[in-house]
Amino acid sequence: MNTKGAAFLRARRPEHKRQRYDAILAAARELATAESVNEVSLADIAERVGVHKSALLRYFETREEIFLRLAEAEWRDWADALVAALPEVAGEPERVADVLGASFADRPLFCQLLLHTPLTLERNVSIDVVRPFKLALAKAMEDVAAALQAALPALGPSGAVELAAVTGMVAAGAWQVANPPPVIVVLQEELAECQALTLPDLPDVVTRFARVYVAGLSGLSDTCR
Repeated sequence: MNTKGAAFLRARRPEHKRQRYDAILAAARELATAESVNEVSLADIAERVGVHKSALLRYFETREEIFLRLAEAEWRDWADALVAALPEVAGEPERVADVLGASFADRPLFCQLLLHTPLTLERNVSIDVVRPFKLALAKAMEDVAAALQAALPALGPSGAVELAAVTGMVAAGAWQVANPPPVIVVLQEELAECQALTLPDLPDVVTRFARVYVAGLSGLSDTCR
């Protein structure tokens, strides 16, 4: 969706305010997907929407709140998709791991937001802004952990939460390494020493990690029995 040209005069009616709110989020999503979250400024979003950046502050406290709202939506979409997919692979550890790994690797914006949320997005917003985000995150993790435990009962409640959380951390970090800034891309092309620092295909990295972690958790469960 291209949000340019979607701007209108100051929104007064409730439906116009909602359209403006949605246009701001869509613009932030487009820019972050095309570039990266940390490179997108409030001015960039305002320009894409077609308003002065002060107009954005009628809808969001800060730039960070805009991306926190996107993170909230990404968490819910990720959880819904994963919960729907896991019953098809129940009882098959490697396939569960593959589905979990792919659920992150197929969502590059989610991977970015997973990293930026604790580093920056939660640090420049009020408690009233962060509260609904944390509640949405908790509900998403609760749903995913329940689905993982149903698919692989040996994980147990804590193992299911740990598996989802740590795989997400790996996906977030791996995405950053697999998508370096332009200056690093140039160095990787110039220097053989830097080429060794590149990652293979991101989905492979994340799903391989998930397989190893599932196997490890299963082994711990066997030991405890």
